Amino acid sequence: MDQFKTDWEQLYRDEFMPWDTKRPDSHLIEVVQNFPIKPCRVLDVGCGTGTHAIWLTKQGFDVTAIDYSETALKLARDKADAAHCDFRLVDVMKEPLPGTDYRFVFDLGCFHAFDEAQERRLLAEKICACLEEGGLWLTVSGSCDGPEMGPPRVSAADIVTAAEPFFEVLFLQATELDELQEEDREALGLSPATRIRAWSCLMRKRPPEALEEL
Repeated sequence: MDQFKTDWEQLYRDEFMPWDTKRPDSHLIEVVQNFPIKPCRVLDVGCGTGTHAIWLTKQGFDVTAIDYSETALKLARDKADAAHCDFRLVDVMKEPLPGTDYRFVFDLGCFHAFDEAQERRLLAEKICACLEEGGLWLTVSGSCDGPEMGPPRVSAADIVTAAEPFFEVLFLQATELDELQEEDREALGLSPATRIRAWSCLMRKRPPEALEEL
């Protein structure tokens, strides 16, 4: 995992961040507004430069945001309105998640960054442990459907296998990642018509009696 950490830190230092569209993710907006999810304690896992955390605070949420990269967190803290977020440096595989009283967890691209099934299950277990009873987890991940390009990719089975012991899947939808910034698309050699397949999955923490059986 140390190499994984070094690689992400170097990408942020090199200012190579094509995943950072500089606007809140459309899947997050849709769930918050239409599910709906009322303002509550939120954990943003793999928060990057803080775009989603800052948007959530503007909607009235109390946000803790964590990332692997010190450089990403510095970029996040330097943004306008960042003072309303609690940004923390956390290695999710080696350290406890900060707190156990969240009602909602969001991750864009953290779950799919782990290649091993046991790592994805451990992440799901840790997210479950940090949520209050009935808490929700929204993950947006690159999909194995479509061409081999773009971010890491997972299958629907990868998501369900890792999460179902701890979560009830409310929906698992085939979708596309939000469109990249024009300069990032050009740097990657992608045409304006290119879209990257993805999964959007909303889950609810299972009740205590179900978790006791694990």
